[in-house]
Order: sequence, then C-alpha cells, then structure tokens
Amino acid sequence: MAFYIWILTSCWPWFRVRVNTHVSDDITKHLFNGGNCRNLELIKANTSSPKIVNAIVEIPKGTSAKYEYSPELDVFQLDRCLPSSMKYPCSYGFIPSTLADDNDPLDILIYNDTPIDRGTLVECNVIGVLDMKDSGGQDWKILGTPTSHVRNYRSLKDIDPMFIKIASYFFKHYKDLNNSYVEVGDWYGKQKAHDIIKECCKSFKYQTDQPLPVS
Repeated sequence: MAFYIWILTSCWPWFRVRVNTHVSDDITKHLFNGGNCRNLELIKANTSSPKIVNAIVEIPKGTSAKYEYSPELDVFQLDRCLPSSMKYPCSYGFIPSTLADDNDPLDILIYNDTPIDRGTLVECNVIGVLDMKDSGGQDWKILGTPTSHVRNYRSLKDIDPMFIKIASYFFKHYKDLNNSYVEVGDWYGKQKAHDIIKECCKSFKYQTDQPLPVS
C-alpha cells in the first residue's frame, strides 16, 4: 500500500501539469478557432431599437488617434492619427447589427462628458443625426446619450449648442490635410435618426439572410 502511495505522490505533479496543459491547449484552440470567432458587429440590436441602441466605442473622447474594429481579428486597429491638433469631440463608435450605405455598421457619436473606454458597450438614447458624405458616399452620424446619464436628454434642443457646432466643424475639417472629400450637412431630429437606424437594421438582416456563395 505504501508503494502505491509513493507512486501517486511522486507522479502527481507531472500528471497535473499534463492535464492542465491539455486543458489549456483545448481552450486555446477553441478561442482561436475561426468558426468560434467573436464578432462585436453581430451583437443583437437593443430590444428598444430604434429609440434605444447598443453602441460599441471605437474612439474615446479627446483623442486624435482613429481606431476601427476588425471583425476578422476581433481587435481594434489603429487606422491613422489625425495630422492636426484636432481631437474627437465625443466618444465615437458603431451600432452592431446595422449596415450603412458604406457597407460598414452605422456610426454613432456618444454625447457624454467623460471619455468612454474603447471596446465598451454603451446603451444609448437616440437624439438625432448629422448628415455627412465622404468619398465613400452617404455617412450618417447618429447622436446618442448613455441611458445611464443622470440628465434626461430628449432632443437636440437639450444638447449644448456649442457641441453641435464643434462636432459639425470637426467632421467638416478632420480630413483636410488628407485631401479627402467631406461634405457636412444639417442636423436632424430623432425621427429621422430612427428611420435611418430601421433601414440599416433591415439592410443588415437582408445581408445575413443571404446564402453563402459556393466556392
């Protein structure tokens, strides 16, 4: 009996390492298996959409670095740094389960005093939308406020007028030194924003419902 106890106690550390290594390998393979890859763009639409939407932050307020989410790699990639002293006037991101005219998720500006970390999911009340076009075509910018905000923002009239001017100016000029075409139009209220979100949700659903091409 003592012999078996000696064998068990002597071999247990090696056995434990082998088991843990095997489990760790299985977990790693699962996490990096392409078929199980996480994609933040596929997060379900908020049950109260289009009045309330889920938003994923790509760019915190106050930075001059532009990040974009890569669904293939499930990381936030540095797209570019703005070649000027301009900084994003608010946290900026996208609305999952939407497909805009530029074949990307619909953009959203998150009106909040405190910068929100990249990768954070924020539930937002939809307030309005900025009409914008660039070289890729129509590029609407939805404006939302966190539902957790202590102040109840109901419409564009509740937003600081100076922020409205700064945001319009920022998007009109942030690509100036890149010689890129940008046209910034008017701000519209929540009904226009709701209609745009509905249409982008329909476009997303239509795309995901299509059969995969046969290779």
